[in-house]
Amino acid sequence: MTRAIPVAVLFVLASFAACQRSTAPEGKAGEAAAAAVHPLDPLTPDEIRAAIETARADVRLTHAMFASIATEEPAKAEVLAWQPGRALVRRARIQAMTAERTYELVVDLSGRRLVSVIERTGAEPPIGASEMDAGTKTVLTNAEFIDGLKRRGITDLTKIFCAPFSAGYYGAPEQDGQRLVKVGCFDTRRSTTNLFGWPIERLYALVDLKRGKVLSVTDYGVVPIAEGDNNYTEAAVGALRDPRKPTVLAQPSGPNFRIEGHEVTWGKWRFHTHIDPRVGTVISLARWQDAGGPRSVLYQGYLSEMFVPYMDPDYGWQSRTYFDTGEYGAGVLASPLKPGVDCPTTASFLPAVFGNDQGEPVTTPNALCVFERSGGDPIWRHHEVINQTYEGRANVELVVRMATAIGNYDYLFDWVFNDAAEIEARVGASGIDALKGVATRRMSDATAGTDTKHGTLVAPNLVAVYHDHYFNFRLDLDVDGPANSFNHDVYRPALLPPDSPRRSIYVVEATIPATEKSAQIDGHRGPSKLRVLNEGETNQVGNPVSYEILVANHARLLLDPADWPARRAKFLEHDVWVTPYAPTERYAAGEYALGSRGDDGLAVWTARDRPIRNRDIVVWVNLGMHHLTRAEDLPVMPTIWHSFKLRPHNFFDRNPAIDLRAEPSAR
Repeated sequence: MTRAIPVAVLFVLASFAACQRSTAPEGKAGEAAAAAVHPLDPLTPDEIRAAIETARADVRLTHAMFASIATEEPAKAEVLAWQPGRALVRRARIQAMTAERTYELVVDLSGRRLVSVIERTGAEPPIGASEMDAGTKTVLTNAEFIDGLKRRGITDLTKIFCAPFSAGYYGAPEQDGQRLVKVGCFDTRRSTTNLFGWPIERLYALVDLKRGKVLSVTDYGVVPIAEGDNNYTEAAVGALRDPRKPTVLAQPSGPNFRIEGHEVTWGKWRFHTHIDPRVGTVISLARWQDAGGPRSVLYQGYLSEMFVPYMDPDYGWQSRTYFDTGEYGAGVLASPLKPGVDCPTTASFLPAVFGNDQGEPVTTPNALCVFERSGGDPIWRHHEVINQTYEGRANVELVVRMATAIGNYDYLFDWVFNDAAEIEARVGASGIDALKGVATRRMSDATAGTDTKHGTLVAPNLVAVYHDHYFNFRLDLDVDGPANSFNHDVYRPALLPPDSPRRSIYVVEATIPATEKSAQIDGHRGPSKLRVLNEGETNQVGNPVSYEILVANHARLLLDPADWPARRAKFLEHDVWVTPYAPTERYAAGEYALGSRGDDGLAVWTARDRPIRNRDIVVWVNLGMHHLTRAEDLPVMPTIWHSFKLRPHNFFDRNPAIDLRAEPSAR
């Protein structure tokens, strides 16, 4: 049987799973990726083909699927020593999977040889697009599941859309050795733009993707399918507002940044950027060009993991505890950015090339945009009342943006640079709330109390279930070099002597943790400042140079620590972690998130309590929010942003933006 809407639409953007396009239709820099010119450049299409051809030469991998194909980065010391024009050592890192085994491979691309093949027992790589499609087709040939659909009045299987939700891990023996998803479906008879607006509730199939087998079908009662129009076309929305007068960003002389391959230069900033299949945007080698030469700030920063647990104990919802980057991949699900909507029309656009699970290179056009913006704010100013003088400079920012569509949610990831030598990481959440079908139509109905215990009634027969969003970022800061320490400034109230006219002030107590455990920070415990400092370098008055990590917000995980989702997401036990640099410690929840048991990741690594003072260190920062759903989230929610900032603290001798020239219009 076939379906009108393929399951790949849910989790894999069209250009990755279906269109297979190799060039971008729009954007300034939308051509297919050129040959690698930097050791951190992503794999090119030719390199992907060479890597897979080499891998398949191993008899164990002849018919393997490839969950991940990415650049195997050279050692950090090699990257730091590399100069343009020097020969590149190019290797690929691959996660391959057969029906029974998982392998990690490293391929020497120049020599076309396998460097290593390691079997990983019990490890499950991210879910691939072809797996999703095959698993759902299996469900739609299952007689018990088809009978459940018939009980809901659905007989035309081309009018439904089914989605494989990762099934988590709960310590059940039957989960061992299986790649489990829980498949649920949506009625698409009225769908034009919103695939998620008509859930077919209380009917789910548990599927083992490895064997393509339905393990069980659970039907725990028919509830009505919503009847309203939950699309977001003009016909569904109704009368639209009068058009606005244009508000545009114009750069008649062109941009102030330059992109060479994957390296971006803007003002005094220079950095490398690309999209990784798993984590999305990666910012590397961010350096500030000072009078004495380039100064290192951030060796590498990226989203390490996402965790999205839903707060409903119903059978169809209790397992929805997604590790979005580790189970699906934020990079491979990057969606093309629309000029004039997702990014200004003045932006430059870059494609991203990935290997799909069959090992074929696929290009996502306009996957990354780079643009300047000015919101009309000053970066600094002063008006002197005494002599009525004024001096100020406009704040112009450089933004590197990608968007990823993971199921019903869309996430925007920004890395924002400014002339004050600050870097801000921003996460925007939009898309569609996950909706649950219920009997209740209005809050006055007798069923409302039960149906809305774990969510908000947002439309007749639809509850948006409460949930959380957590984002962990891995920040390998190299503040004037890799030998750094972590400094924790704590603000303490202090009483003054009786003869003082003041009763109290605050003092700052600075501590430099020696080991990992003493550097674990919980922001809710009181005001403090977190800094990465270089104890061997000072500014002109002798203060150690440092960068502050300014965390603006974080929601605490409210799950019982013994609960399996919390055990799998132990990186949320603290807001900030610090570890010594280790190239294999890449992801906060561990290398393999699908079906993980919490036996890898930050909590495991830091249990060794390794030294971190005057070492090459990595800081891991959590952002999070509790999403108390609301009617205004329907049919598509307005974007909400969360962020943190890297800010110089005694890194310079004075304001680094003081040398900006005044704009002609401001003189």
